[in-house]
Amino acid sequence: MHILDGLLDPAIIIILWIIVIAVMILGYFKMGKMFEKEDSDKLIPYIGVLAAVIFAFQFVNYPVPGGTSGHLIGGTLVAVILGPWASVIILFLVLFVQSLFGDGGILALGANTFNMGIIGGIVGFYIVVFIVKILNKTSIKKEMKVAIATAIGSYISIVLASFICGIEISISGAIPIQIAIPAMVYWHLLIGIGEAIISALIILYIHRVKPEIIMTESIMTEKVITINISKYKKPIISIFAVTAVLLLMIAGGFTIGILSDAPDGLERVLIDQNGESWLENLVSPWEPIFSWITSDYGAAILGIAVSVILMSSAFYLIIHHKKKNSIDIV
Repeated sequence: MHILDGLLDPAIIIILWIIVIAVMILGYFKMGKMFEKEDSDKLIPYIGVLAAVIFAFQFVNYPVPGGTSGHLIGGTLVAVILGPWASVIILFLVLFVQSLFGDGGILALGANTFNMGIIGGIVGFYIVVFIVKILNKTSIKKEMKVAIATAIGSYISIVLASFICGIEISISGAIPIQIAIPAMVYWHLLIGIGEAIISALIILYIHRVKPEIIMTESIMTEKVITINISKYKKPIISIFAVTAVLLLMIAGGFTIGILSDAPDGLERVLIDQNGESWLENLVSPWEPIFSWITSDYGAAILGIAVSVILMSSAFYLIIHHKKKNSIDIV
């Protein structure tokens, strides 16, 4: 669902950039007290690893019946782990790294963040909260409740984001609205199945091995839960282990052919209506910095490394700024 430069009307681009910037500024102030605690630095490696996971799963596409492909968006997944406001900032940074490789435009970054970060993250998260509250009336285990709710929230949010994306491209004149919306929603009804399954499995895994990483439990359970950051250990080994697993997953997927190079849902809609040459002729005002990398393996390694460094650095600055402000106020 990565929108390319040259596709959207300038007015749409500007409006969505303004909304995204405003939401990220608001998100900084609403991310919670956990970033003001003395030992909150220990969260930074976990956030870096999470960025690597989201980049890797956005980097590779799984095949979808009908000649298209899908990939994890991850907005709802990140929101369930770190909260809805942090998810917008994280998705913005991951999508920025994606744009350096030509996957999504730099001017369209505001629109992509709006669709995948705000709709996928904030809206998806509160769908999850709603589902969890319903499931709390059942005897289902807590981790299964969160996993099921994450699957449902992820699915609904990606379909809703595709609906919004259809409106954006139709207003911009790329495809008539009576074609854009049904086509986008149809493909993402299929693509969303993969989003739901992957997100649920990751949440279930985290609940089994390190449930304290999920910061939103108090919102879902409506109970005051103290997060003891002091017991976190800096997961240096885990960072290398997760990175190695991601690279092996990508390398194995390309080698045995289970990963797809077919167009994603948005590209499929544009190609079906306007032709492949029309899509290739979209004019971008800039050349992606890493477009010279032709190796999928090289791009995966560099993208994961850049994602970890950028995300860790950004949240290091955020955490230290919030802690400094907290000390000054005291």
